[in-house]
Amino acid sequence: MAADTRRIRVLAVDHDENMLTRYRDVLCFEGEEAAELEALFNDDLHLPSQEDILAEASNPIYEVACLSDPEDALTAVSQASKQDNPFAIALIDVHLNDEARGMAGVDLASAIRDLDEKIEIVLLSSQVSVPLKEINKRVLPTEKLLYVQKPFQSAELKQIAASLCSKRDLETRLHELNQTLATKVEARTAELNAANRRLRLDISKRAAVLRELQASEQRYRMLFEKDITGNFASDGDGLILDCNVAFAELFGFNSPQDVHGANIFELWDAMGAPEPLAELLRGQDRVTNKEVTLRRGGLDQHLLANFDTVRGESGALAEVRGYIFDMSEPKRLEEQLRQSQKMEALGTLAGGIAHDFNNILGVILGYAEIIESSAEPDSGLERRVREISRAGKRARDLVNQILNFSRQGPQERHPLTLAPLIKEALKLLRSSVPTNVEIISRIETDQDNVLADPTQVHQIMLNLCGNASHAMREKGGTLTVTLADVKAGDPVVPPADLGQPERFVRLTVADTGGGIAPEVVERIFDPFFTTKKQGEGTGMGLAMVHGIVKRHDGHLELVNEPGTGAAFHVFLPKTAMVERPVAESAAAELVFLQGRILFVDDEKPLTDIGREMLESFGFEVVTRTSSVEALEMFKHRARDFDLVITDQTMPNMTGLELAREILQIRPGMPIILCTGFSDAVSYDRLRDIGIGDFIMKPILKHDLIRSISRQLAGE
Repeated sequence: MAADTRRIRVLAVDHDENMLTRYRDVLCFEGEEAAELEALFNDDLHLPSQEDILAEASNPIYEVACLSDPEDALTAVSQASKQDNPFAIALIDVHLNDEARGMAGVDLASAIRDLDEKIEIVLLSSQVSVPLKEINKRVLPTEKLLYVQKPFQSAELKQIAASLCSKRDLETRLHELNQTLATKVEARTAELNAANRRLRLDISKRAAVLRELQASEQRYRMLFEKDITGNFASDGDGLILDCNVAFAELFGFNSPQDVHGANIFELWDAMGAPEPLAELLRGQDRVTNKEVTLRRGGLDQHLLANFDTVRGESGALAEVRGYIFDMSEPKRLEEQLRQSQKMEALGTLAGGIAHDFNNILGVILGYAEIIESSAEPDSGLERRVREISRAGKRARDLVNQILNFSRQGPQERHPLTLAPLIKEALKLLRSSVPTNVEIISRIETDQDNVLADPTQVHQIMLNLCGNASHAMREKGGTLTVTLADVKAGDPVVPPADLGQPERFVRLTVADTGGGIAPEVVERIFDPFFTTKKQGEGTGMGLAMVHGIVKRHDGHLELVNEPGTGAAFHVFLPKTAMVERPVAESAAAELVFLQGRILFVDDEKPLTDIGREMLESFGFEVVTRTSSVEALEMFKHRARDFDLVITDQTMPNMTGLELAREILQIRPGMPIILCTGFSDAVSYDRLRDIGIGDFIMKPILKHDLIRSISRQLAGE
């Protein structure tokens, strides 16, 4: 424990007396706990040049003032400031005595900040009832505000308190060091002035001064050349006199020597800057934090530029100095994060829509199948009902795309080899691709084992190749599909946070269709966004591809060259597991067409259509629209039923919960689970529970009867 331990004042405000007691018990600690926390901070902060500061800050003793009334808290803060003994930290419950709005704590924090701008404020809450954006707006500055979720661990509170104390001490010491530095600078300036006077009197000291200048120049040159910011200096006409490596690379030169003699005004304007540099600098001595987008090699470069100028007596430019930072990679990562967040939010919405839509389609398709089976062959009624069925199935396919996009469709990932899947997909595509489009397939790897869902890999191929062929349908062109290994140094590689490039295999679908218009590039992955004519596309293709790739822990990258073509690169992680051959199984025969079935769904139209559909095949059907009522009946009539068909999403008791209860009453009971969507249902989980089969809504008669036959046959 440090010898000069000092007390830190902490204000705790909470309407819960138990919480105030806990604050006092947790923070009022000494001895071994303090020594352990000191070691933790010295390790975590890793600031060897600040050892003295941390030694003083790492062993605080807290003086905790616990209050439950906001007015008392304001009075305490005001008096502490007047007495020059302010609180270092304020722990404030967001809700206090205003459970309804959850604003009392935020109001108090804002008022305390007005009284003491240096106090560190920690807002605590068991639920997020106030938007963080609102809190950040009300309680400034944000760097002196923390938001902690209740309940918390004691060690967390200790660490937060000690961190804030250390931060406060560092800020205080920094202020003191700045003041000391200013004093030293003034003193040093005076010394230099004196040295300059002495220099004029003693010419013999010139050699020493020259050596010092040379050392200073060497230090400056090292900093200048190693800086990741592109730095340059030019004369008033723009002729570049000096630059570093980062500047040379930024503008496409191999070395700084190759840049000498080039003109910064011409370089800037040649890269498509929205404003000529000469105009940008006109009448200004300094331009700071200017964000510009330049174009080099067909790719946009996002730059943050700063310029300083030196002017002669006439006001004309004499020198220009620039500091240009390449923001392309941070911008790309920011856009990826934004896209991911948007896709996640839209996916949740899409899943809910798909659920309701599937129930509606179930009624439409079910009755259409019944009417079609009873209609006279080749009659007008049969033709009309068949068209209804076709339209319903197209709607069903659209819902499946929505479910895949929202991550709520069934997914079975297992080891598979990509090359055969790619070849099979291209065979299917050949008939739908215009004859003026040439298809080239390049399989350039034999290490293409991935852990994936083969159906979804097919969907990736069909969507990307379909879009590519559509882009070339009028003028023709070449559709190139390449499967290759990824190597470090390739023009396009996955982001570094996904791991080494070599652990991925790359599937590239490229076309020569003229590329994608720059004004729509940012929206191509948005659901329902399409540039096709009405009836030619749903706008779900690329959104679904993006979702599938993300679910497979991969990465999707677009390289777009307007006027030339576009290429989509799909990166999927390789696996060491080997694809297992799947044995062929004969289709289940429809032989068990008798028995009693319990059909449960909270939508009465679906139970009605289910009854009529099953009775047409000879089954006796009992329906219930309440899972609770169905369970109660089953308890008394468990031996009366040969099979149970239940919906998953129902009020009071889900289909999974109903299945568990039924299997406890009658183990081995054949059960089929139906759902319009579910992110909680998987085949592995169904097998663990004992459910025999799983059918996605809308339920078609053929699928339902085949599943029933398999279950009654004991498969």
